[in-house]
Amino acid sequence: MTVHDLWAGLSKAEIAEKRAKNAPRWQRRWREGTGREAPQRKQSYKEHQKAQAYQDDAAQMGRPKARSLVRGSVTVGTLLDRHLAAKADRAPGTVEVDRNHAGHVRRAFGDRVVSTLDTTEVEIWSARPGVAAESRKKQVEILRAAIKRGIRDRLVDSDPTEGIVVSLGHRERPAYSSAQLMAILAAASTDFDRALLGVLGLMGLRSGEARSLLIGDLRGGVLSVKNGGAGTDTTKTRASRRMLPVPATVLPWLETLVDDRPSTAWLFASPRKKDSSIAEQYANQALARAVARANQGCDEAIPRYTAHALRHTFAAISLSEAGADLLAVSRAMGHARPSITLDRYGHLAPAGLGPLMTKIDELVAPLAKAA
Repeated sequence: MTVHDLWAGLSKAEIAEKRAKNAPRWQRRWREGTGREAPQRKQSYKEHQKAQAYQDDAAQMGRPKARSLVRGSVTVGTLLDRHLAAKADRAPGTVEVDRNHAGHVRRAFGDRVVSTLDTTEVEIWSARPGVAAESRKKQVEILRAAIKRGIRDRLVDSDPTEGIVVSLGHRERPAYSSAQLMAILAAASTDFDRALLGVLGLMGLRSGEARSLLIGDLRGGVLSVKNGGAGTDTTKTRASRRMLPVPATVLPWLETLVDDRPSTAWLFASPRKKDSSIAEQYANQALARAVARANQGCDEAIPRYTAHALRHTFAAISLSEAGADLLAVSRAMGHARPSITLDRYGHLAPAGLGPLMTKIDELVAPLAKAA
């Protein structure tokens, strides 16, 4: 059993032609049985699948030496391909974002054998100028995820991204205070707009999630979020599928929209297009109208932001004004990981350990007196 390079001995022009056609480069050959009369079998692999060829060879023969050949030939590009293929069942928008970030990693390290990378080299790349910190962070994360998968699958031995952190700092995201938000909701031109803006600002939904709500998604004072509005029947991530208790302030607004309509009708139906949900820009337009009305006769004008600022508003009010638990806010917003909420809004959470100790004292004080 052997692995052969079908391009060996070809000229640069011939190799370029093969690469343009995405022709197989590696071929694994073995015999089924023993002896020269045993039938020979072949299996071909694309250029980036060299490691897979060696791994299949190792798995079939069970040879430690073949396994070591795998580790000596695995490239970053191979691990990226395997990781993206394993995550291909996520929402199309998420898959596209991951492929974009993986493309930047591939341009930097795609042809490199993983064992030749060192932490300092990756750290220098992660700090390169001219690229937004959030993009650099995403690219390091997808490189790390691909390598971790390779370690788990025993294709590589160590992770050169270990300990590398790309700091995002505390970039303030546009948000309204609770007083400003309530003034905006009160100034909404219609009950329909008020319900929509209330769902965004007081429940933290993404605009696409709100546009995708059906009448049947509101049951017993609980809103079921199960569609991200990206042209699919799912949310941005698995964590984004969530059941949200509707605040008492918002519930009556939503109930007026339900009326006697069927459960399959859009909750926020388009006022102009029959059997359709509101347009993508409707939330922005509704917010602009409400802010303009709220600012009439006001000394201190409320700033005009996009509708996505209402989602930031939910996080800001929850953490900085209501003192909510960061994990609960993360679940309400449908973030894939609590670390996302921490990175973006952690600085808004109550500072210090005083509030925590006060709550513990309030809990145990009555018990101490009884004892």
